Amino acid sequence: MQNLKESKLAHLKSLEAFAAVMEGGSITKAAEKLGVTQPSVSQHIQRLESAFETELFIRQNGRIFPTERAKILLDDVESLLAGIDKTFRKWRRGQTKQLSHLRICASFSNCSLVLPHLLTRLSGQNTMHFQVTSASMEESVSALVENRADVAFHTKPLDHGSIENQRFLSARQVCVMPKTHPLSVHNALSPVDLDTQRMISVPKTDPCYPEHQEIMRRYNLVVQNLLETPYSTLAMQMAEEFDALYIGNVLIAELFCQKNQNLCWREIKEFDQKTNFYFAVSPWLQNSETERALKKSIADAFSELNSRLHLW
Repeated sequence: MQNLKESKLAHLKSLEAFAAVMEGGSITKAAEKLGVTQPSVSQHIQRLESAFETELFIRQNGRIFPTERAKILLDDVESLLAGIDKTFRKWRRGQTKQLSHLRICASFSNCSLVLPHLLTRLSGQNTMHFQVTSASMEESVSALVENRADVAFHTKPLDHGSIENQRFLSARQVCVMPKTHPLSVHNALSPVDLDTQRMISVPKTDPCYPEHQEIMRRYNLVVQNLLETPYSTLAMQMAEEFDALYIGNVLIAELFCQKNQNLCWREIKEFDQKTNFYFAVSPWLQNSETERALKKSIADAFSELNSRLHLW
């Protein structure tokens, strides 16, 4: 078995030398790139030609020229070496504190509001590159497990045995409205203030929906439901268009109102359901320096909002 391992390793080094010769066009440049002697590179090429029983290069007047077989072989060798590089990146990823590249997947509302707040603060730390994808919870699970994403942001825990969800914020509900709305003069609202109002509502699949309905029944409230949507950003935008009210979590409300000066939010009593915000990293990053650095960066990015809005 030891001889087999050594043989595979020798073949791998020979293939690497072959790729370097093809790239540099000469034994000399290949040796310089690999940091070895020219005779060593020549031996690797001869070993490959012997193993494949074919001539890979034509030697003429001190120069070498690849044969057609060499050009065909190069495709396979490049794929092999790229696969090895990918494996090393996969297993070594996370062993550095530098958050220089992050592949992120998140729900739509997180992509549109929460992530911009986070990424603008992360980018100030060093040179950053972000790859962001809007994804459902199921898509995020697959991306993390298959190492196609480094971190996911959602308002529900991702359900997979190899994924550890970490809650970083918990946001209470508030009422969003146009600044010109009559109820905007109040600092806080009670459920009875909603009676007869025009509303944008959450769908039945939203975790807050049962509480909203129970409060409506308890106070015998009658509202004009203009729109039902799971998308909080759309709901708040339409609240302005329809001069209506929308009950959503305070983090999204605050970030949206910062961008839209025509809207404001007010505290509302008895709507106690909270929206939790979670992040989860790829299993390859768990307990790594990168995960710890990311966790600290998230806490730092939202520290001011957390202090002002009491997001726990």
